Amino acid sequence: MKTIADRYMLTTPVARGGMGAVWQATDLRLNRQVAVKLIDENDLADRNDATRRFYREARITARLRHPGVPVVHDFGSDGGELFMVMEYVEGHMVADLVAEHHPLPVPWTALIAAQVCAVLTAAHEAELIHRDIKPDNLVMCPNATVKVIDFGVATSLGAGEFSQITQAGQIPGSAHYMAPELFDGARASRSTDLYTIGCLLYELLAGARPYASIDLMTEINRSRLEDPPAIGRADVPRDLERLTLRLLDKSSDRRPSSAIEVFDVLKTFVRQPPPIPGLVDSDLSNDPVHMYAAVIQHVSK
Repeated sequence: MKTIADRYMLTTPVARGGMGAVWQATDLRLNRQVAVKLIDENDLADRNDATRRFYREARITARLRHPGVPVVHDFGSDGGELFMVMEYVEGHMVADLVAEHHPLPVPWTALIAAQVCAVLTAAHEAELIHRDIKPDNLVMCPNATVKVIDFGVATSLGAGEFSQITQAGQIPGSAHYMAPELFDGARASRSTDLYTIGCLLYELLAGARPYASIDLMTEINRSRLEDPPAIGRADVPRDLERLTLRLLDKSSDRRPSSAIEVFDVLKTFVRQPPPIPGLVDSDLSNDPVHMYAAVIQHVSK
C-alpha cells in the first residue's frame, strides 16, 4: 500500500474528480483513520497556480473551527503529489440521499439546511464565502450531523491571503447553483451563499434543481430570467416554501439578510424526523454528540 509523507498509508479510494482523488487512510503515527486529498502535480496544466489554490484551500478549511467542518491535520507535497490530510468523515453524500430518497421529508430537509446555515454563519463571521454549497459537498453522518466539505473555491470579503483569486472569465464553484448576479460579474457575497441554500432546499424538497436542464447554458439562462417552478408538494409548509423562494430571488436585496435569519426559520421545521432506511434509523438519544448538544441548548435564550 502507498504511504504519503512516510506517515499516511492509503487504504481505500473514497472519491475521484478532475483534479485528484480522496482516499481513506491510516495515520501510522497516531493510529487513526484520516482522509487524504491527493493531487498529482504532473497532471496540472498550471502547477504553480494549482499548488497555490490547493494550499489556500487547506489554510481556509483549517481556519474554520466548527463541528460542521472537517478538521485539517496536515498538508504539503510529497514525491510530486500535493496532499491534504483531514478528519475522516463517515457517512453518505447528501447528493446520494436525494437520488435514493427524493423528495426528502420536510424535517430532514430543514435539519440538513439548518446545519449548513450554522456552518455558513461561522464562515461569514470569518469573512469567508464558500461559493459551492451543493448536495455533493455535504456529508450526512450516521448520527444525523452534517459536514460541509470542499472549500476549494472559497473567497474572502477582505484582503489578504484568502482574497479572491479567480481570474476574469472563470466560473468558481458549480454553475448549476450560482446566484444569477454572479454571471453578470458581481462579486461573491454572503447573499450569493444564501442563494445556494435556496437551491439546496428546493432540490431536497422537489428532488431536482429549480432550473434543471440537460444543457448547462439553458439552465443558467433560466436561473437569470425565470421564476422557479412550484415545489409541488402539499406537505411542504407555506412558510418553508416562501423562505425557499425568497432565497432564490433574483435580487440579492430581497433575500434574507443572513444565514442566522434562515437558520431561525428552518429550525422550527426540525421536528421528529422519520427514520431513513439504511442511514439514520436508530435511537440517537444516547449518542454522545446528541448528549453534548442537549445540554448546551439550554444555555440559549
